[in-house]
Amino acid sequence: MSVKTVTVLGAGAMGHGIAQVSAMAGYKVFLRDINDEFVQRGYQRIKADLEKRVKKGTMSEDQKNDILGAITPVVDPKEALKDADIVVEAAPEIMKLKQDIFTEAAKLCPKKTVFATNTSSLSITEIAKVLDDPGRMVGLHFFNPPTRMQLVEIIYGGKTSEESVKVIEDFAKKLKKTPIYVKKDVPGFVVNRIFVPFANEAAWVVHYKEVASPFEVDGAVKYRLGLPMGMLELLDTLGEGAIDVQYHVSNYFKDTIGASWGPPPNLEELFKAGSLGRKTGKGFYDWSDKTKKNEISLKDGRSLDPLRVIVIAINEAANLLVDGVATKQDIDTGTLLGLGFPRGILRIADDIGLDVVVGELDRLYAKYKEDRYKASSLLVELVKEGKTGRKAREGFYTFREYENINFAIQENMVAKLTLNRPQRANALNIAFLEEITEVLNIVERDPGIRCLIITGAGRNFCAGADMVGFASGIPGDLMAFCDRGHEVFTKIETLSKPVIAAINGPAMGGGLELALACDMRIMSKKAFAQLSEVNLGLFPGWGGTQRLPRLIGMGRAKQVIFMAEKIDAEKALAYGLVNFIADAEGFDAFVQGIAETIAKASPLGIKMAKKVMYYGSQADQRTGLFLEGISAGDVCPSDDISEGITAFMNRRAPVYKGK
Repeated sequence: MSVKTVTVLGAGAMGHGIAQVSAMAGYKVFLRDINDEFVQRGYQRIKADLEKRVKKGTMSEDQKNDILGAITPVVDPKEALKDADIVVEAAPEIMKLKQDIFTEAAKLCPKKTVFATNTSSLSITEIAKVLDDPGRMVGLHFFNPPTRMQLVEIIYGGKTSEESVKVIEDFAKKLKKTPIYVKKDVPGFVVNRIFVPFANEAAWVVHYKEVASPFEVDGAVKYRLGLPMGMLELLDTLGEGAIDVQYHVSNYFKDTIGASWGPPPNLEELFKAGSLGRKTGKGFYDWSDKTKKNEISLKDGRSLDPLRVIVIAINEAANLLVDGVATKQDIDTGTLLGLGFPRGILRIADDIGLDVVVGELDRLYAKYKEDRYKASSLLVELVKEGKTGRKAREGFYTFREYENINFAIQENMVAKLTLNRPQRANALNIAFLEEITEVLNIVERDPGIRCLIITGAGRNFCAGADMVGFASGIPGDLMAFCDRGHEVFTKIETLSKPVIAAINGPAMGGGLELALACDMRIMSKKAFAQLSEVNLGLFPGWGGTQRLPRLIGMGRAKQVIFMAEKIDAEKALAYGLVNFIADAEGFDAFVQGIAETIAKASPLGIKMAKKVMYYGSQADQRTGLFLEGISAGDVCPSDDISEGITAFMNRRAPVYKGK
């Protein structure tokens, strides 16, 4: 089916965004609502967004005009629907309203039209009952705002045809969205089935008085799990009514899944009191004083183990697998792109240990007797089989699979390791370091590999260490994190094969320290390097204080570290920080050429030269790395590190007190 015309029914918060991305993808778009005021408001919001893009230089004036020209604001349903190839409904989450909309649309559309409902929770099967041919109905759940969020859920109703799914799939991909497939029409689909109980659990922790305030549970979620916001903070501040939606969806879950999935008492109290978050002046937090930001700090999260809340999300994800709702890859993609998780939820579970997850669920069930804490049959089965996750080499995933890297052996005896966590700027965590170690072992053993290139996926080389690694505030945790980085980077230095850091984008903090451990560094002219730890109340803890002075001199190294100096390619070459710089357009080919030249040399000669140079200069560096590691424990519990990271996460300037 050739799709040319898309009609969006509903010009509100979601509808106007869906219309905009459809027009940006080249479709002719009709944007329809029940009166001209609503339609024009939606159209003006599209226009305002496009004008911002023009001002930023990401869009030309002609492109803006072409997009606006492709959108027809309309009230008359006959005009909106007569030529529609795809109809996307974006009305409020009211079943009868959606059914009435499609009843009317089916009478006015061509027989070929495919219908899509942008619902976040309602049954696709139920909505489709008003159609003579329910096979034409597909769930297409966009995330807010549609102009920025990459994820869409494509949901099968009970009678949805594969032909209709294919049309919607092609449409979503042309919109440059990443689809995940919900094969069964279950409450909440994938993303909200995980999110709603997870957010509710944060509220239950406060209700049960397991913490003193919302700040503590949100601090654990934000800093120790690495989510962009705390769950209660999110409900208070997201969009035009997150508490309202959470309450209604929780009641829908209560009716369809079970009483235990209903709204927590404190959520219900807020809803019934009209305390709907920042927009009303009160929610889980007090927003009545508009000068007060309710800033959640790193220290807030130290009193609650985030395992307490994340196990609920893991359990729901496991149940989705049991029910055949989605694949593990789609579940993880949904939590990454739809919820902003630092990693897929099932990957997180494998790292925690599935036995640990089941143990916590069992503890909670024994204490509270709530059905939502009953461990999924899949979790129980995996634990019984000894498949407890990364430590057992198998859990939801087998650990022959790489999560964070791509590794390829190329021609001419060159191998390439690509840091592949672009959604987090390739920030390094323990799992990431483990996978790098596995690849280094492969390179060491394979005589067919004579040179290794390390580079980054996406726009970054590596943004450094993932802050989750030291957010607990426990000195031993940070020291262990530092030690693991030291082990991996020292392994790079002592590898018998030469390693080239191909710095294709920003190399910051631990990312630059990784590059310093490599034998040579080649930087794109569009990249930059920076050791910015002092801006967070930290100091370089993965060898930066030791390797950098040996490379560029003590005085220059102090300048770079003390001033958190941002070093472009030309300056990096002048400092002696890198061996070569190259244009971005031909960067990969330039790096490959250097690597192939090195690979042609005597492997034994290079092995011995590298070994002699390394050990001939190590007496003091090994001592320095030890001091760097043990000093990390002194910084970890400080007020300054809490202030630095809290300020960074809240996009403000830090105020240090030297404590």
